[in-house]
Amino acid sequence: MHKSLTIGLSGLTCLTIVACQSQEKTESIPATPLQQPPIVADVAGTPEAPVAIEALSIGDDAPAISVDHWVKGGAIENFNDGQVYVMEFWATWCGPCLYSMPHLSELQDEYGESVKIIGVSSEKELQTVTDFLAETSKIDGAVNDDRMRYTVAVDPDRSTSDAYMKAAGQNGIPTAFIIDGNGKVAWIGHPMSMDEPLSEVVNGTWDIAAATAAFQKEQAEEQAMMAFRATLRNAQIDEDWDAYIAAIDEFTAEYGPNPSLADMKFNALLTGKEDMTAAYTWAEEIAQSNWDNANALNALAWGIVDETPAEYQNLEFALKVADRGCELTGYEDPMILDTLARCYWEMGDRYKAIAWQEKAVENIDESVMADSIVATLEEYQATLANVND
Repeated sequence: MHKSLTIGLSGLTCLTIVACQSQEKTESIPATPLQQPPIVADVAGTPEAPVAIEALSIGDDAPAISVDHWVKGGAIENFNDGQVYVMEFWATWCGPCLYSMPHLSELQDEYGESVKIIGVSSEKELQTVTDFLAETSKIDGAVNDDRMRYTVAVDPDRSTSDAYMKAAGQNGIPTAFIIDGNGKVAWIGHPMSMDEPLSEVVNGTWDIAAATAAFQKEQAEEQAMMAFRATLRNAQIDEDWDAYIAAIDEFTAEYGPNPSLADMKFNALLTGKEDMTAAYTWAEEIAQSNWDNANALNALAWGIVDETPAEYQNLEFALKVADRGCELTGYEDPMILDTLARCYWEMGDRYKAIAWQEKAVENIDESVMADSIVATLEEYQATLANVND
């Protein structure tokens, strides 16, 4: 039964270094990719050269504000000493931005004059934002003007947005930048995650040096991930599976093991190089490293019996792994029992397959997979009845 997060040879965009540091699946705070403006041309029709933007990191001086329209709240021309600011970049079309607004308002209410939160939109038309503020939100039935109880500005030429977002390598909104009382960028991230750092910045306990090091490490890792994806993609296009596998080995040696990369290596060995011996030697390593992890073993076995072409299947290995998963769960987990039954079914032992599938049905609860498990049993029974007839 599907309990895995298998990534095939083309599933490179799902990988992150953060995931490589943990076996657990985590839910990230959503963000919306920025919409990039089109390249404009000068009077002669020649595209304008992009303006050079200085890179921005935590610990750097906050870039100056260059905003055309101050829609709500007084204009802020510069950062005053001792004053904490939050520069938050958003858009009217950004769903996660809309959900973040009440939280930002609560923070503004909490800190009062000690923090000035500035929501900066890069909408091309000022009226887009003014109309938005007058509208009633479908999220909570409140007027957006009240949902945004902080300063609101519009930056149509993106000068401020680029100086912050592009310079800091941020590609999704909403994104917030906390500016401390010394005019330094103290923190960068999703506004729903800034409560603790904002509190520490206000209280003077924020370790900006540690935050700088962590941010720069994260940026370096993102660059490494981009290079890694490119290497894998090129190796896959060239069908250079040795280079593909070497890249995975080097990456995991640097950043730690990752179940998705382990699966990709298995598939490269099995269906890329068509080396079943090497592939199942590697699969054995995966199994042994997860010998006490029932879910990981189930994912490995299911991937073989359900997602691997028949000519590449090692059903005895899959059976061994599935049986270990069942042993770890006292033969009571319906999804792992379903996998064990599938192993027997593919091996041609129909009666054992049905017996284990019946046990899977006995153990099902109200999970989303219950119907599938019952349907599989009915399919097995119908197939066997047709054979006997």
